[in-house]
Amino acid sequence: MESRRPFVTMILVGMNVAVFLAMVVSGISATDPDVDQLIAIGANRGTLVVFQHQWWRTFTNIFIHIGVLHLAVNMYSLWGVGGFVERMLKPPMYVLVYLLCGLGGSFASVLWNPAGVSAGASGAIVGLFGFVIGFAIQARALLPPDAVKSLWSGILATLALNVFLAFSVSYLDNAAHLGGLVVGILSGFVGTASAIEREGKGASFGSQVIVIAAVIGLGVLAMVRTENNPNALTAEAMLKAEAAYQKHDLPEVEKQTTVVLEKQKEPLAYLLRSLARNDRGDLDGGVDDASAAIMLLTGSDRSGLLAEAYALRSGAHQLAERFAEAEADIARANLIRPDPAYVALRGYSRLRLGDVDGGLQDAQATIANPAASAMVLNNLAWGALVTGQNLDFALKLVDASLERDGSSAAAKSTRCWIRVARNEPELGLPDCVAAVASANELMDRGMVAYIQNRPEEAIPLWEEAAKHSPLDATDLAPWLAKARAQLPVEDDAGIP
Repeated sequence: MESRRPFVTMILVGMNVAVFLAMVVSGISATDPDVDQLIAIGANRGTLVVFQHQWWRTFTNIFIHIGVLHLAVNMYSLWGVGGFVERMLKPPMYVLVYLLCGLGGSFASVLWNPAGVSAGASGAIVGLFGFVIGFAIQARALLPPDAVKSLWSGILATLALNVFLAFSVSYLDNAAHLGGLVVGILSGFVGTASAIEREGKGASFGSQVIVIAAVIGLGVLAMVRTENNPNALTAEAMLKAEAAYQKHDLPEVEKQTTVVLEKQKEPLAYLLRSLARNDRGDLDGGVDDASAAIMLLTGSDRSGLLAEAYALRSGAHQLAERFAEAEADIARANLIRPDPAYVALRGYSRLRLGDVDGGLQDAQATIANPAASAMVLNNLAWGALVTGQNLDFALKLVDASLERDGSSAAAKSTRCWIRVARNEPELGLPDCVAAVASANELMDRGMVAYIQNRPEEAIPLWEEAAKHSPLDATDLAPWLAKARAQLPVEDDAGIP
């Protein structure tokens, strides 16, 4: 065995550390990166690898680590075993063995859990241990008994230490370890046999053909199993549904979530389908799906998701003008997981129910919360407007909304309507004109005409807007009455 510095191992350690530092610099947590972040930078996931043909993930994930502890454990192990194996092999062969073990671990991970997310150099590193084991088996007859005994003692002690360290990390991927180990043992066995046959010239690349074939076979097996695995199929359908929702392709969302629900009752699928149904106006369907999710989640340890399910059902009830049910649901959500956003939604329901005191109390809490979104504040301002009471506070709410998002056409529209309700149409007109220029909504176009004393133009615009939404129809009813009262009265001869 040559005595030289383990330059390749140093480079591999440096690459892993550099990738980790780049992750942290890009904003990924150094201690607890989330799944979406890991997937975005190249972590392994069977459904993406197989269904979306992202096979490169089986390679890139070998250099990605799930937090600084994961990195430290793996780099400690790599430095120890990697330096030892590198002295046994020439650099190109060492790199080949390392990558084959890493790929074997990646494919084994996909085979075992196609829907899971994994990352790390563990498969490749354990594979290097496997290479040493394969060498010890194949070369045992050529080494002195004391040397064999010492080698096995070192292997077992180091392997035991690294297993202990690995189990101290919560995201241990046993499948990747086992896959890398098997590939490493095979590589060490055939490589050592080749080296013996070549009388000290080292292992030949040809000896690794069988290892390459084994890794490819493992990849094919992982692909076939993933393509026929119910959990993988449902996970892929959920990914397609989420992507479709981002594109606002609501029919595709319903199609893919229905595929999931035909196979298993998954609360997330019900909630996503509920969102899609609410968005396309099927409010009863949205309520039914949210209710199904609530039934599945009640009594589970997923309390955060249960709160979101109640909040989603509350939103559907609000759109359907069932404000009592909406208030009850959002109150349950806030009881399960207190959240300022839920307080704001409760305030909106209370205002729509005519509970002005309760609604304004919730609105006061919301306006004092620096994290409250512009949209939430605007909704509360509109809720205060439709009560016809405390328009000064309604104006304060919408001003706060515009302070947080000065480009919001919705907030400019609300401020315009509040100004008109306060008998300040000349102050409201610029906001409505700006809202029309930005969003061109029927209601705002009607208000511009109304302010400019053209009720004959405002009325048909508002009537058309009322057809599109029952809630808008309710809100527009008093304004339509005012506009109609402005129309000229014809005398008996039909002359205005």
